[in-house]
Amino acid sequence: MHTSFQIFRDVVNKISPIGDKDWQLCEPGLGLTTLAKSAFFVEEGKIYREIGFVVKGLLRSYYLVEGEEINTAFFIEGQWPKAYHSFLTQTASRQWIQALEDSELVTISYKHLQYLFANSPAWERFGRIATENLYIASQLRSEMLLLEKPAERYINLTKTHPHLLERVPLYHLASYIGIKQPSLSRIRKRLAKINTTV
Repeated sequence: MHTSFQIFRDVVNKISPIGDKDWQLCEPGLGLTTLAKSAFFVEEGKIYREIGFVVKGLLRSYYLVEGEEINTAFFIEGQWPKAYHSFLTQTASRQWIQALEDSELVTISYKHLQYLFANSPAWERFGRIATENLYIASQLRSEMLLLEKPAERYINLTKTHPHLLERVPLYHLASYIGIKQPSLSRIRKRLAKINTTV
């Protein structure tokens, strides 16, 4: 088995176990995609026909609003970059997903995934749990933007996703937590002063 497919299988099994028989249904439908830094996995206006799994690299999703890029998520190794509405409805995407580093993804088509759901209770269960996890993540992000002050958003980001601070440019992180880069720079300086006096 290709190493990337094994990594994909290991992560799937952590979400919901998939036995050998069910895996054999899946493997013929898997593909590999490599993206150079700045290349797009999903583009606005195009139908998103494949879901991806990051084996190596880093991607971001964003919307283009009146010429401004608004980041909504980052995806590192072991995560799933997705334009879920476009994928499920097979209609044109309104978002973009772009590689921030050279990246490698395992892909599976909408058609093959529907085949797995129809023919394997194990894969159907995986799909349900994955969707539940996606809903939870989406709600947590909405609550973050609605209920937390900018400084709280940044502090929580450093606690829950410290790896992003080392790999994602500051202006992308500012967009993700809903503020401008100068505001984030001021927050970081203020927090740094507090930490040095403690």
